[in-house]
This record gives sequence, C-alpha cells and structure tokens, in this order.
Amino acid sequence: MTNTLEFVCGKWHPLAGLVIAAASLLAMPALSETVDQENNCRLEVNVAPEVQIKDCSSLIQSTSQPAALARFYMIRGRAFNAVQDYDHALADFNDAVRLDPRSVMVLTLRGDLFVERRDYDQAIKDFEQAIELDPNSVAAFADRGLAWAGKSQFDLAITDYTKAITLDPNLPAAFNNRGLAHAARGETNPAIADFSEAIRLAPKYANAYSNRADAQTGLGHYDLAIADLDAALKLEPTSAIVLTDRCRVHMLADELRQAQADCTQALQRRSDNVAALNIRGLTYLKSNEPNRAIADFDAVLHLNPKAIDSLYGRGLALIKKHDLDRGQSDTASAKAIDPNVGLRFEQYGIR
Repeated sequence: MTNTLEFVCGKWHPLAGLVIAAASLLAMPALSETVDQENNCRLEVNVAPEVQIKDCSSLIQSTSQPAALARFYMIRGRAFNAVQDYDHALADFNDAVRLDPRSVMVLTLRGDLFVERRDYDQAIKDFEQAIELDPNSVAAFADRGLAWAGKSQFDLAITDYTKAITLDPNLPAAFNNRGLAHAARGETNPAIADFSEAIRLAPKYANAYSNRADAQTGLGHYDLAIADLDAALKLEPTSAIVLTDRCRVHMLADELRQAQADCTQALQRRSDNVAALNIRGLTYLKSNEPNRAIADFDAVLHLNPKAIDSLYGRGLALIKKHDLDRGQSDTASAKAIDPNVGLRFEQYGIR
C-alpha cells in the first residue's frame, strides 16, 4: 500500500536535466558569477540541489548581512534536505532561525525536517511557533498535520488539515493527507471523498489514486480499486509498489492469473520485494499450487524470518502436500506470534 503523506512546504522538485552554460560565458567577470549565484540561491528557482548548495555556500562566505545570511542558510538547508543530508540541513536551518527567528518559512522548513527525522514533538514546536507568527500559514497547519499523524493523533491531524484546506481549498496534498488520516480512523467514505477531491484538483496525482484504491479495497469494491491502480500505473508505469498493490486486489478478487502476472512483473523490477513474493505465494495457495507457494514463502522467510503470513501460508501449503508435521509446526508458530493470522487468511479467502 502506498499511503504516502506529502508535505505542503519543503519538498524538492528537481529539473529533469541541467542547462549547461555556453563556453563563452566562462570568461565573464566575477560580477556575472555572483549574479548567477544569487539567481540560483532562491527558493523559487528550478536548479539541482547540488548547484544551490555550491552557490549558496559561496554567497554565505561573501556576506555578513544577517537578513541575507538567513535567507542563504535557509535555501542551502532546503537543498541539503533534498539530497538527504539531514545533519547539514538542520545546521543550516538552525543558523537561519538564529539570524531570523521570526521567519515563518524557516520554522516550517525546519519543522518538515523534524517530521522526516520522526522527531514529531520538535516539529510541532516549530509549526506552533510559525502559526503564532502567522495564524494564516497554510503550510504550517498542513505540515503540523503530518506531525500529528506521525504520533497517531489522527483527530488532531484532521483538524489541522481542515484548517489548511479552509485557508486554501486548492491543496491536493492536504486532501490526500486528510484522507489518510480518515482511513487510519476507519472512516473509509470520508477518506474516499478526500482522495477524490485531491484527484479532481490534480488529475495526475498518482498517490491519491493508489490511496483511494486502498480505501475501495477495504470496502470490497475491487473493480473500482483496480481502475484506480490502472490510472496510477499509467502515471507511474515503472512503479513496483503500484503493481504489488494491484496484485493484492486481484488476489482478493480471485483473479489469480492477473494477480500472478502483476506480482511477477513487480518482482522483475525488484527481486527482494517481499510483499509481491508473499502475495504471489497466496495466489498459488488459492490456485492449489502448493510447491510454487512454498517456493515464494521460503523466499520471503529467507529475507524476513518474522514474516507471519508467509510462515502461516507455508504451513498451509505443506499441509496440502500432506506434510502434516512440518505444516502444523509452521501454522502453530505463526499463531503463537499472531493469534489473528487465521482470521486474516479467511479474509483472503483461504481456509
């Protein structure tokens, strides 16, 4: 399942490629180089994060003006975050806050970084400070919702997402994230409504299609779920995750050959995809092919010895082969870890 939360503020959107300057420009004076650096060290410019890190670093070394330094640290911190250099990103955001403690943007970006590091309490402190400075900060409300969701406080997350949507009703990410919070509370119909609105606002929003498919699957609406996953795959044709999700829905719908084809394709893209191996094993179990099921479950258990579904599934496959001692040993071991595993298999249509 995708279940992807997304920031309203702070995510990086790199260009597909870099524009290479003509050789003649290399001979221009240093003033032109400084202008280029200033053009690149801005939030709204589309350049690779490595370029921003280099150019913002040069500007940081060349000025002592607090306001300019704060801006350059903030932008370089965002670029460090984009390349997952979180320690340097945090150091830059800290310097930016020190120089400009009333910057809502810096506080929100640092809060986003704390969310990514799963330091949710510190993130909430930054978002609260940002909201205190600007009670109409859409990004601070929307991204504080992520922190509440990280703490499994989904009611507070929904409240913050709703506030962000009230301030700006054209935020597909906020609708997607609120949908996930509703889904986590078992509120499937409100979740579907939010995912649908996210898709209406952004028709190429692949994650919203995947998340709506998961909600439809929970209602047993397998045809609608498959249609959404088809749409997601058109948008992300190389996604092993979406293929695995569609494999799971086909398995639940007893469309076993389609499920096996999807899981096999997902495994061709990533051979250690334990979810695809496990689900394909379940399809073989349902289609009375115990040897193939055992091979897939063995592969899962080699990668993850604590995979309960694969342990239980292997036990059932062994029992089908009349290897009762080993089969009952596997199912008993799985039940000792998770007493509800048998009920889950009944929901898969496997008894």
